[in-house]
Amino acid sequence: MALDIRELTGIVRVDGKDAEVVTSDEFIHEPRPFSRVLLADQDTLIPEVHRFTWGGECRVEIDMHAKLHPKGAPGMDGNRIDVWGQARFYEGESEDTNEQEDAEDFFITVPRSFAGSPDIVSAVDLFNHETVGQDDWARVNFSLRNRQVEEPPPG
Repeated sequence: MALDIRELTGIVRVDGKDAEVVTSDEFIHEPRPFSRVLLADQDTLIPEVHRFTWGGECRVEIDMHAKLHPKGAPGMDGNRIDVWGQARFYEGESEDTNEQEDAEDFFITVPRSFAGSPDIVSAVDLFNHETVGQDDWARVNFSLRNRQVEEPPPG
């Protein structure tokens, strides 16, 4: 029996603003590409996109998981990848602050990609809801593909 194996590729990009009162505002526009080979029914963490920092005071953390659903799974489109997790926005005295301002869960279904098919795109918006810092924000942008793998990974 052949293994169900696919490759999740994409870019996670964080755009954001650290609003300053005295000095100029500071911005982030940082894309991070990643690629991960997935075997069916395995919950896989994508650590390459975990932490983004900017402005000396802002941080976004993303816990991102992926799971490949096998061909023939009941009620499933064969070789579909589900991507889910949580994005958290922090703003405080330093990029290592524990002052969490916002958090949003996300769930993205990534069907099989074919030549010429567009990426699956989604975004999560995060805000500072405090009176001081209310102009601080971040947007986590996802652009994802579910590609066929020609050869299984070594091991």
